[in-house]
Amino acid sequence: MVLYTIVLIIHLLVCIALVLVILAQTSKGGLDANLGGAAMNVFGGSGASAFLRKATQILGLVFVVTCVSMAFLVKDMGSVNVNDVQSRQKKIDAAQEAPKAPAAQPVQPAAQPQ
Repeated sequence: MVLYTIVLIIHLLVCIALVLVILAQTSKGGLDANLGGAAMNVFGGSGASAFLRKATQILGLVFVVTCVSMAFLVKDMGSVNVNDVQSRQKKIDAAQEAPKAPAAQPVQPAAQPQ
């Protein structure tokens, strides 16, 4: 369960990074155009497209790896023994049905003489 949580967090971070890298690539109205060509200023004329293409490939590969690993981890999580679950449910039911201590009777005030 802990390993699944770790892989899920990595997967979410990769998804966010992948979306940002894809939007930053030069196209008609991508994030690069919205930022005023900031990627061109940082990486130079052609450096941005090669860097972003390589980053997209790496993040895509990591995305696929995390998807496959989560699929295998979920498959293993489904192998819970039914008898174990039923025995825990019986313990919970028995604890809820156990007789409780009788509650103290509320004291009623004495009647006022009229």
